[in-house]
Amino acid sequence: MYTFYITKNGKIDREGNTLYFIGEDFKTHLPIMNISDLIISGKVSISSWALNYLSKIGIVVHFISEDYSYLSTLFPSNSNEQGDLTIKQAIHYLDLNKRMKIAVEIVKGIKNNIIKNLKYYNENNTLNEFIKRIENYSISSNTIDGLRGIEGNIWSVYYSAFPLMFKGIQNFERKFNPPPDPLNAMISYGNSILYSIALTAIKISGLNPSISYVHEPSDRSFSLALDIADVFKPIIVERVIGTLINKGIMKESYFTYREGGCYLNDFGRKVFIENFRNKLESTIKINNKYYSYQGLILEECYKIRKHLNEELNYKSFKVEE
Repeated sequence: MYTFYITKNGKIDREGNTLYFIGEDFKTHLPIMNISDLIISGKVSISSWALNYLSKIGIVVHFISEDYSYLSTLFPSNSNEQGDLTIKQAIHYLDLNKRMKIAVEIVKGIKNNIIKNLKYYNENNTLNEFIKRIENYSISSNTIDGLRGIEGNIWSVYYSAFPLMFKGIQNFERKFNPPPDPLNAMISYGNSILYSIALTAIKISGLNPSISYVHEPSDRSFSLALDIADVFKPIIVERVIGTLINKGIMKESYFTYREGGCYLNDFGRKVFIENFRNKLESTIKINNKYYSYQGLILEECYKIRKHLNEELNYKSFKVEE
């Protein structure tokens, strides 16, 4: 099972038990029997008949807005969400000690994966200072707000290193709604895709996506997806962007500017998605077993589930390379 991406404008309609994506000058069959979710970042309408069928066969549909922020998700009626597991999630949220155990481990994963990514791009030791600064942050606090402050400082140092990680970037400041430049546009687009994939994994695992541990549930309707996606951002989103920029794959002509923002055009989104999908499908070896990166996101959800069920203490994914 894999994720199917739709970046063009059009509509999804149903003919019998077959779904088609129909544009102005094309009609494409959707391979619905092999996909777990759809991620739509174009202007797409879905007929009620097609929507009924998507729900019936259990496909999750995510929508990303024109400014690359997450918009909404259509969940199938046969959701895996379980009441007893939701209660356990709530207990671990309400009990500060229980919440901190999960939240601290999530931030440890973020810190580790950011450091590993900096080391990956550390040609001629130009990133040593940034690595040392992040290594010096101790992931310990008595409060969630204090922990989030530490996490925020780590991300700030990490973003400040981007001009040395990516070729041709003179300066960088993380901005969105709208993204003002190509790098911010790719980060926003990649983050929204990763968030959507994390949300699908959460639903498959039976967790409740609205109960989170680092983020507050009020941060976003499905805030647990933010927690999980943050662990994987450095080694998925930034690795894809590094490939596109440093190998000269992504061109200036693949972007368009409108209403004060910078966005990938149709061809740019196609190139980005191809490389993003390749990264998700690539595998790494962990304890003599191979996992795809998309599989690791689902595994992260199951690890949290096992922790809630007191079967295994949760340890966030930490890349070893």
